[in-house]
Amino acid sequence: MNKTLLCIILLFAAASLNAQDVTGSWEGMLEIQSARLPIVFHIERNDSLLTSTMDSPDQGAFGLPTTRSSFRENKLEIIASGLGLLYRGTLENDTITGTFSQGGISFPLVLRRSGKPLLQRPQTPQEPLPYISEEVIIPNSDKSFSLSATLTLPDSPGVFPAVILIAGSGPNDRDETLYGHKPFLVISDHLTRNGFAVLRYDKRGVGKSTGNFDKATLRDFADDATMALNYLRQRKEIDNLKIGLLGHSEGGIVAPMVASVEKEVRMMVLMAAPGITGIEVVLDQNEISMRQQAMEPGTIEKLQMLNREMFESLLSWDGSENHRTALRDKLLHLWNQLPILLKMKINKESYLRSQFNAMIKPGYRSFLAVDPASYLEKVSCAVLAVNGENDLQVTAEKNLTAIKKALGKGGNNCMTTKVYPGLNHLFQESTTGRVDEYAKITQTISPEVLSDITNWLIKETK
Repeated sequence: MNKTLLCIILLFAAASLNAQDVTGSWEGMLEIQSARLPIVFHIERNDSLLTSTMDSPDQGAFGLPTTRSSFRENKLEIIASGLGLLYRGTLENDTITGTFSQGGISFPLVLRRSGKPLLQRPQTPQEPLPYISEEVIIPNSDKSFSLSATLTLPDSPGVFPAVILIAGSGPNDRDETLYGHKPFLVISDHLTRNGFAVLRYDKRGVGKSTGNFDKATLRDFADDATMALNYLRQRKEIDNLKIGLLGHSEGGIVAPMVASVEKEVRMMVLMAAPGITGIEVVLDQNEISMRQQAMEPGTIEKLQMLNREMFESLLSWDGSENHRTALRDKLLHLWNQLPILLKMKINKESYLRSQFNAMIKPGYRSFLAVDPASYLEKVSCAVLAVNGENDLQVTAEKNLTAIKKALGKGGNNCMTTKVYPGLNHLFQESTTGRVDEYAKITQTISPEVLSDITNWLIKETK
């Protein structure tokens, strides 16, 4: 979960093309003022659906997923809603000539075929797999949208304990694909090999799932996880008395939202889950980011006061012109306080527009407003909460302390917590814990964490 907005502009795009003609890898150079940013797109076919990922090598970002894409009559359109990006282009021979837009600012981007760089991800499971993997569709009650999911089952007769995986923030697919890593695929594989059924799903409006991701709130994501829970209850292979939830990052808020109501949930694993309010999480992330940029303490304090005021104003957002004008004014005031060297690296209008558009999204505003303690206090099942010592997105000590306090306040003493030295937000063995390190690390998730989670789940299902 990286909710940091201040001082960070991610210039990412993603592409998907007609699989019959343009599967493969494409690269181009995005030119922004005096900067040149190489972009690589990878297009694949999954059944009748085209999927694509994007690399931004100079930013250390690999395997970033898209939200939606289409290719008709040589016309390409790609939307990456989580990043506020749009790409449109026309294919002719081995060249796609188009325009990349972010926050209303457009740049030309020409793509040409390229060789796909090999990413070393040794933990990614390779077929053939020693268990059953089934593609399933989970419709919501009024059938207005559906979740596309994968259910893995041990390849043996029996009724199995089950775990539902709930991804973090952003338009995540069922594998929680990030920087070329597939942590949920690795976790699912490990658990299924150890006797668990595992259900993982594309978020609404992402991958093969239908619905609208851009309009979804934390409550919507909790409803989706409840849909997954109800689906498992109907499967004859599942032991209904032994179903658990595993949430990573923002998914670690969604899981308690479900478990606080669905009392039949047997156990819950929280990986790098927030225990403090959404506003406090974002402020912590901003402060860490500013320290990394070597800002003066006085400047950080001033900017944090402005950030808090702005975030708190979003709690009563109603979309009116008065509120929109007030937010624009706050963002402009924030811009005027940024250090001059930083402003020289950022386009002002692009910054203001992108920050505004990101902040007014229902999902972002619902995150700012959430207090995980209000749900954790109502959770009665066994809980395992883990964090990495190098986590710079959801800091370990502050959030684990808050989780333990909330569970204890509700009378739940069946909790286990652990902090892992040297692990980052993705539970990789890291040096700095910074986001730009994620893609460079070949390990997807620490074997110690996989083992600890599996052994804890086995103990709780006996």
